[in-house]
Amino acid sequence: MTIQDDRGAAALARAQGLFNVAGGLWPLLHLQSFEKVFGAKTDRWLERTVAGLLVGIGWTQIRAASTPGGADHARRLGIATAATLLAADLLYVPTGRIRPTYLLDAAAEAMWLRAWRARAVRPEPPSTRGGAAFAAAAALAAGCVTGGVLAARLLRRRRAEPDESELTRARYIRHPAAR
Repeated sequence: MTIQDDRGAAALARAQGLFNVAGGLWPLLHLQSFEKVFGAKTDRWLERTVAGLLVGIGWTQIRAASTPGGADHARRLGIATAATLLAADLLYVPTGRIRPTYLLDAAAEAMWLRAWRARAVRPEPPSTRGGAAFAAAAALAAGCVTGGVLAARLLRRRRAEPDESELTRARYIRHPAAR
């Protein structure tokens, strides 16, 4: 990798790191809005564990980006994280175990995988560099905008509207697989 490629990989590592930190902090800081978007969970300890792992992974990616060989470490960590989250999203949304809003996360994780794949091509043709930067920017923007829009929309709902909690409990908490 050239110095230019190292800078691009470091920027990608920082971008995905910020995405993972934000995704992990959300349920830790405001569980109510997170569960309104992604559904109530039966095991809060697991929700908090995954959130903490995402914060740790993101922080590691951000810090590794500025160290020698750190971009490669951040790449491996980013690919493993994105692939794992994408697989979980695609496996459990169709079964009804998790809400369809997780497909938004699946799209973002797929974009991170695309960005890292494009970054791994050596030497990178100029068109690939642009694709990797675009995919990284699109994943970061999509995740941030989607999360912000959904959170704002849900927080603006009036209390007078019927509460979805019974439907949520019936479909997502009392799922046959959870028994």
